[in-house]
Amino acid sequence: MKRLTKNAGRKRRNGFERLMVQIGIMVVHSLLAVWGVIWAIVRGVFQMVWYSLRQIGRIFRALGRSVRNAFAEHNRAAQEMLLEVRHAKKDGGKQFVKQVIRFIGLYIFGEHGILRTGFNYLIPVLSIAFLIAIVQYGTGLDYAISVVCNGEELGIISSESEFEAAEAEVRQRVGTDGEGVSFNPVYTLKIVSENDQYVSSRTLADKLLAGSQETLEEATGVYVDGEFIGAVTDVKKISDTMDKNLSDYATNLNDLVSEVYYTKSIEYQEGIYLADSVKQPQEILKILTAEEETESRYTIQSGDSPQLVAAKFNMTLEELQELNPHMERSFSEGSMLKVRTVSRYIPIAYTKNLTVTSFIDYASVEVETSALNLGERKVVAKGVMGEKSSEVEVTVIDGVESERRILSSAVTKEPVPEQIGIGTYSPEPASKETVFRGNGMFGWPVDGGYISDGYISDRNHKGIDIAAPYGSDIYASEAGFVVTAGWNSGGYGYYVIIEHADGYRTLYAHCSVVIAYEGQTVEKGQVIAKVGSTGNSTGNHCHYEVRLNNICVDPGHYLRVNAD
Repeated sequence: MKRLTKNAGRKRRNGFERLMVQIGIMVVHSLLAVWGVIWAIVRGVFQMVWYSLRQIGRIFRALGRSVRNAFAEHNRAAQEMLLEVRHAKKDGGKQFVKQVIRFIGLYIFGEHGILRTGFNYLIPVLSIAFLIAIVQYGTGLDYAISVVCNGEELGIISSESEFEAAEAEVRQRVGTDGEGVSFNPVYTLKIVSENDQYVSSRTLADKLLAGSQETLEEATGVYVDGEFIGAVTDVKKISDTMDKNLSDYATNLNDLVSEVYYTKSIEYQEGIYLADSVKQPQEILKILTAEEETESRYTIQSGDSPQLVAAKFNMTLEELQELNPHMERSFSEGSMLKVRTVSRYIPIAYTKNLTVTSFIDYASVEVETSALNLGERKVVAKGVMGEKSSEVEVTVIDGVESERRILSSAVTKEPVPEQIGIGTYSPEPASKETVFRGNGMFGWPVDGGYISDGYISDRNHKGIDIAAPYGSDIYASEAGFVVTAGWNSGGYGYYVIIEHADGYRTLYAHCSVVIAYEGQTVEKGQVIAKVGSTGNSTGNHCHYEVRLNNICVDPGHYLRVNAD
């Protein structure tokens, strides 16, 4: 019985050891997976976390199975010992007590006892909890790069690019493109503590120079847009001079200027510099204030004037005329002008606000009008440009306008559209053989009809007779003012006289009905009467006259009908 128990225990130990090995492997896998998440986030955070969770799940499932098996083994061993206790009871009280004490000891402290079984499985659980705590602690730390050069720790930086910037700074300070200057930094990852401080690229540059064998000097470096110009021991003279130049420039401008500034940034940085790069303030100022006057060409734009061009380039009108002697004769859009410009090493810019009036182009609209013959097109009302007032911010660099930005604008005068008349006046003779080749000032006055008697003829006829059926429409042959409408006892019968521009009048006589009335304004093509034979007439017709300053003239000179 004891030998069987020992064999069973040995098998159980071997199985337990294999199980613990498996658990250990799983723990290592989990550790690698978690640290993989920390150091290789870009290579698949989600997949690694998911894999880690699956591994941890496998561990807990394996632990669960192992614990269940261990306690099941413990229960089987306890049942066997209880069976031995029952057998000992038959052997007498002393043997029974001895067996009970042995049972209790093995149950609690034995190889499969509760205490040992629980302790064996508590250690892996505590290990996993410890591992998780380490991972959480590690991910909550701040890391930085420690820079060591020539065996000396220079400080901590957030990225290698800061050291590269420091190296470039050193090359600038050394000059001649930094030939012969090289560094071999060693980067190490470091956990940042409360006492650690990040260093700037310029502080690194100071430390790198301090470690060299060159002659160094504490000075102030002058930088223009980040470019090292030189170093000086007295930077106040430079800063005061540059400020004064800007102030003097602003004084010469008018009150409309709102801001004057350098277009390049000027920085002064205290530090350690090579003695050879330390210069006198006058040398640095000569570089910073350098300027060159040049002539260039300007293309005249729409809306330009000589005064406006001169103002654009900060010149007087006399200076512009001196450069362009024939400007008055050749000043037109697209022509070229000589202008003078000043180019500074550090350009000076200013902004000013102006109120500018600009024009708004008018639209063209087509309108039908009987004032024109059918198919004829003509501008009947000229368009008028509108006006817009704008608040404009103008940026000027070295005296030359470089940009305009509209701040606000408002229409002060609405444009008036141009009206293009489309002729609709269509009365014409009944026959295409009736032809007049006059200037077309007046239109054919009757709906149909034909010439039954011409101008002058054999009886000193003062107009032309247009025969047409009784009641045919008679039209105003041009727009005008009705001065007479009614009965004429001198032989015209019912008649109408219309006054037109420039001293012209037209007369329409022998009407059956007069529709127009005195004082009325009529349009070309408007019906004013009907054909009849009233007054001194022998048939239905319209007697038509054209008068200039009350003198009868040939209507044929003003009618254009069936002409090519």
